[in-house]
Amino acid sequence: MKSGLTSICIISFILILLATNEVDGRTWHVPAEIPTIKQAVEDSAAYGDTVIVAPGLYDTVSGEIFPINLSDGVILMSASGASVTTIDAGTTNGVIRCMSCGPSTEIIGFTIAGGRAQNGAGIYCEQSQLVIRDNIITNNTAISTTGGGGGIFCANSEPTITHNTISDNTSQNRFGGGIYNYFSYALIEHNTVANNVSQWGGGIFNDNSSPLIQYNIIKGNHSILSGGGLDCFMNSSPDILANVIIGNSAGTNGAGIACCYSCSPLIQHNTIACNFGEYGGGVRSLGNSSPTVTSNIIVDNVDGLYLTNDSDIMTANENNIYYNSYQPGDHDVVNNIYLPIDITNNFWWVTTVPSISSLIYGPANFEPFHANPPASTPNEPSSVISVTAMTDTTYTVPLSANLEIDDTVYIQLNGVDWHNGLYEPALVILKTGNDPYGIAVALIETDTASGIYQGRAIVSTTSDDARNHIGADQNDTLFIISNIDDTKCDTVFIGSTGIHGEREISNNPAICRTTIISGPLYLPDENRYRLYDITGRTVQMAELRRGIYFLEIDGLIVNKVIKVN
Repeated sequence: MKSGLTSICIISFILILLATNEVDGRTWHVPAEIPTIKQAVEDSAAYGDTVIVAPGLYDTVSGEIFPINLSDGVILMSASGASVTTIDAGTTNGVIRCMSCGPSTEIIGFTIAGGRAQNGAGIYCEQSQLVIRDNIITNNTAISTTGGGGGIFCANSEPTITHNTISDNTSQNRFGGGIYNYFSYALIEHNTVANNVSQWGGGIFNDNSSPLIQYNIIKGNHSILSGGGLDCFMNSSPDILANVIIGNSAGTNGAGIACCYSCSPLIQHNTIACNFGEYGGGVRSLGNSSPTVTSNIIVDNVDGLYLTNDSDIMTANENNIYYNSYQPGDHDVVNNIYLPIDITNNFWWVTTVPSISSLIYGPANFEPFHANPPASTPNEPSSVISVTAMTDTTYTVPLSANLEIDDTVYIQLNGVDWHNGLYEPALVILKTGNDPYGIAVALIETDTASGIYQGRAIVSTTSDDARNHIGADQNDTLFIISNIDDTKCDTVFIGSTGIHGEREISNNPAICRTTIISGPLYLPDENRYRLYDITGRTVQMAELRRGIYFLEIDGLIVNKVIKVN
């Protein structure tokens, strides 16, 4: 009897040890204990284990063989973060594959690069629920003619993709340069998805998938055909919430968000700006799709909402929709199907029914103007402190030199944030003597609640509002004017000589820097400005040319410009 009891005790103790090991797992160190990541995750680690990788480059030279097949329940993480720990497949294959991996499986803190595969060149995920967190997934190429996913491919999966930078990936023949979801219900949040390229869906492509896509920055992605930022395709109805979708482009249409073939996404609380293609810069719907577009700010796109000949009814309420685009003859809303489109309760920046009617083709229900947009809707700042031309992408030094044609002007606006939980835009209007009407440029907030908005435009020979090009002549003056407060502005001289001296910015109506004029000085509004020289004497306007008053007294020193109401 005693022997039997002892045996039972021993067995129980072993079971306790096994259970404890399953919960706590074991930690494996690469390369200190195991030379390669592949050996660690495929041969050594088991469910509940963690593989910690030291800083370094892990490629074919270091002994890696690709793809690395991650086992279920294994946490693969770097010791010191993605900036110093790189897994590079050197175009030999995809980088990491996950098959039937549960939610305890994680990939954390790597630069994942150099993948080349049919699908999922960076990370391939099938029938899995893994977590992909804090990685830089870049320069991977999917070559499939039926699938894609240069950065990440998710098939029949529910992964969590969070706090990653997914950039410069390519799906060269088909879908999803950054991320491709296929029958997938991913959680995609707090990522930067930037500068990815594909035929369709440059940033994120959804095929029969309805993921939750929220709090991401989706910028600078390009589709050869349609869906530059995001593409919803074939019964895909994702929730697209509180993202910044900016500066994406499409060779044909749907540069911001494209909806194709029986898709009904919820598009809410997003900033959608500066997206351009042939049409459908903001949200484009076709193929019996019915997006619900609510409480977004949709500004400075080639157009805001676009319905084509086989769309279904679109609902768009409580949005800020204006300056899509700013040029005369362009439209905020294009309805080519002549079906009712519910666009009630939007904020249009215009005050009369005829003004709105001129923007809309086909029947529409609308209210003409909201002086007080909903507090939950992204918006421009509630007030503006200053507008300043800056030297470069660091936005640290105000510009004091001149600009030439083909230069970039970097612009920073300081203001009071409208919504503390969202990234939002602030618009500036750029005007010159060449283009007195000007263009609108959306600057994007540097962080939620920062009140600092940054962006750029190109000084060109002719204006192209969709691409933020402002037309200018040699010896021209560029005015950068806040959209919501035109007393806040900055000026830049275009030419090899002209503006020198110190900047003067004030909360008063003084709006221009100290300036030495060596050619015409263009002012954007008739009879609204008074100029003072360095002695304090008033300098009178000269004459009207191209709709703008200007001075052509070479060498005149202008100390400040005051707006006259």
